[in-house]
Amino acid sequence: MPPLPSAAPTNKAVAATGGSAVGAAIAILLLYAIDPAGALPSAVSAAITTLVTAMATLGAAYFTPPGSGEAVVRTAEGVKSARL
Repeated sequence: MPPLPSAAPTNKAVAATGGSAVGAAIAILLLYAIDPAGALPSAVSAAITTLVTAMATLGAAYFTPPGSGEAVVRTAEGVKSARL
């Protein structure tokens, strides 16, 4: 049976979403540890939060393998995720 296009999120997408949430929490704890008085400018705090969140998101998605029932297929509309 050929893989069928699916709108369900892939394992990597779910991992990236979780990594984003965890990354934001880690960034808040990191900022509190390095600057407990809150003296850093808000732009610097925002940049640190963005970088930590992006790294956690990328790491979670990169190291999560595709599911055993997942594939990528070409359709008339373009490349889509599919379920086997």
